[in-house]
Amino acid sequence: MLGLTAAGNLGRDLFAAFIAALVGGAVLLYAAASDLFDLKLFKFDPFSLRYPREARIEYWYVRAARKFQAFLAGGGWSYAKFKKRAKVTFKRDWRKFRREARRMLPDAARRLNRDIALGALAIAVTLVALLIMRLV
Repeated sequence: MLGLTAAGNLGRDLFAAFIAALVGGAVLLYAAASDLFDLKLFKFDPFSLRYPREARIEYWYVRAARKFQAFLAGGGWSYAKFKKRAKVTFKRDWRKFRREARRMLPDAARRLNRDIALGALAIAVTLVALLIMRLV
């Protein structure tokens, strides 16, 4: 039963694929007609439209760059002041980091040593239990 149904639908499927290929080819020929046959069938050209300058990305990049350059040239900013402020902030943060690390390190080292000792003890107990079971 399934074989007969599939065979009956095969003709319709092939016809649908043929129609889709024919329509696709027609669209391609229509789009390429102006280049292939020197025909102007496609009168609307989206690339010839003039968009407002605010719709282009270059406008916003150039505008931001000009404002940033005006800010730098305005005198309210200098590289030396910024560099010094960054250096002071980095030193302060580095000192704070070292202080916190020194405060937390002994506790972390103590926990690590405890974990290693407990692991070694567990291994030793397991080995002794295996040895006792072997001897018995």
